Amino acid sequence: MVSIRLSHLLFVRLIVVQMVTYLIGTAYFFLIVEILIIIKSFVYARHERKAKRPDFTPKAAIIAPHYGWDTQTAENAKRLLDQDYGGDYEVLFVTHQTGTSGYDISYPHLLEIAEDRNNARVLLAPNIIDKSLPRSQKVENLMTAIAELPDDVDVIAFVDADSTVQKDWLRLLVQPLQDKDVGATVGARFYVPQRLNFASLVETIWINFQIALQGDHSLTMVWGGSNAIRRDLLDAGSVLKRWENATIEDHNLTHTVKDLKLKVHFVPDCIAVTHTDNRTWRQILEFTNRQMVMTFRMGLKAQWILTLLVFLPKALIVFASIPLVFHYNRLILVFLVPFIEIQSYRLFSKNLPQWLKDDPQVHEKIRISSFAAPTSMFLAGLNAVYALFQNKIVWGGVRYEILSATKCRILGRIHTK
Repeated sequence: MVSIRLSHLLFVRLIVVQMVTYLIGTAYFFLIVEILIIIKSFVYARHERKAKRPDFTPKAAIIAPHYGWDTQTAENAKRLLDQDYGGDYEVLFVTHQTGTSGYDISYPHLLEIAEDRNNARVLLAPNIIDKSLPRSQKVENLMTAIAELPDDVDVIAFVDADSTVQKDWLRLLVQPLQDKDVGATVGARFYVPQRLNFASLVETIWINFQIALQGDHSLTMVWGGSNAIRRDLLDAGSVLKRWENATIEDHNLTHTVKDLKLKVHFVPDCIAVTHTDNRTWRQILEFTNRQMVMTFRMGLKAQWILTLLVFLPKALIVFASIPLVFHYNRLILVFLVPFIEIQSYRLFSKNLPQWLKDDPQVHEKIRISSFAAPTSMFLAGLNAVYALFQNKIVWGGVRYEILSATKCRILGRIHTK
């Protein structure tokens, strides 16, 4: 009887040891996948920076949708008017009407900035709620601006109001479009937190690490805050038809480019900086959940799966190992995973454009924010799970229900106190 019980205990212990080994191996497997993604991003960026292309400066239009206003927004708008671009270009600032004052707060400020500039116009789009329009306000703003484009514009660039761009931003985005296999070019956003509360740091990592997910592969996506297309893509891909009832424009541009068997070309030096203020956990959860819901519900399932599988299992294994580590010393290896993730983020940041790395403020905030990397990547995995059960988002004071990539339902305004 004793020998049977002993054999049973040994068997159970063997099973547990195998499970522990499996946990360690699984955690490191996904960590290695993460590191390989960073390395691939490094190689691509180095190669792209060495690429030599002929000058290509077709007439371009920059469309900059606006909502709200602050001093940084004003600076961002002015930067668009002074781009170092060898050809002609025009900036179309576009905001929207409101039922109370008649226009968004940004409208008079934009008029003032554009007043003495011959390459700027300010447009006022209809309000989607007041006019019962079946698409998001941002999409309506973009469609309003496109309808006003001069006939001789060959390239359209899009930029968000909170994106701080460099003088060569337009030139960098337009250059690769001379390749007919390229359907769209895209930059990336980089958050620089102004206050170092933990929630803001988590959001910073959540956004910034996505730069490492862009590159020369099929998962590269169009980001609406910094991208450019040839104008002929509008007709070839029926872009305006796709946008007619859509929540968001950039995921639809991604689908358009893929459907036409073209490439989304990532420009690693085309980084748009966003200076974030003190952020609360409620704001961050609303933002990160919204981003992942849009990714999943609009059909970018490969990107959603990558986020779920690479980021969530590692964190769950670390948490599951806490009560077992005192019984199985080898589990201490699992707790090296968060430390390596911190170093991975610091490694990734070395692939940023030189002008960004040379900024001492940015350098210091990369070092500090890196400690939030494990929490941020765990949050990304949780966002992916959340997207399975939710198709409603709040964006710009309006609630939407995402029905498909090209269709949404407007549920009405969100009234805040």
